[in-house]
Amino acid sequence: MKKRAMVFVFFSILMFWVVSASADLNHKQNGVNSPAIGKVGDPAKVTRTIEIKAMDNRFSPSEINVMQGETIRFIVKNEGMRRHEMVIDTLENLKEHAKMTRSNPGLIREDPNYVNLLPGEQKELVWNFTESGIVHFACGYPGHFKRMRGKINVEIK
Repeated sequence: MKKRAMVFVFFSILMFWVVSASADLNHKQNGVNSPAIGKVGDPAKVTRTIEIKAMDNRFSPSEINVMQGETIRFIVKNEGMRRHEMVIDTLENLKEHAKMTRSNPGLIREDPNYVNLLPGEQKELVWNFTESGIVHFACGYPGHFKRMRGKINVEIK
């Protein structure tokens, strides 16, 4: 009985840590709410649609050019044999996300800058690029992050 209680306490603490770490990552200063990466786009104001293929260990295209102020509808299709994700964020936050996913491979986020795709699945992500600069995207799953990255060049309006 004592052993069961200790196991329960251990897993409770572990789950609390995972939820806390996830919340911390989602609310970092340079995260989803940062003007550096933009904001959730209004589907009624989409200026362009860009299709992105997520294949095993790469995105196609892996480099995209947009104009500051554009609202893009990304249609992301998983053409690989494994689960993939596409997360738009700063490179620093993407590295942290990849690190977190290595320690918790089943982590699935519900953020507006994120889509999770099973093989053959297609989803949309609508994003408004408010600032010029470089915005990154990646798949943070274990073994994917090093090669499955891309960048969005946001040109001055």
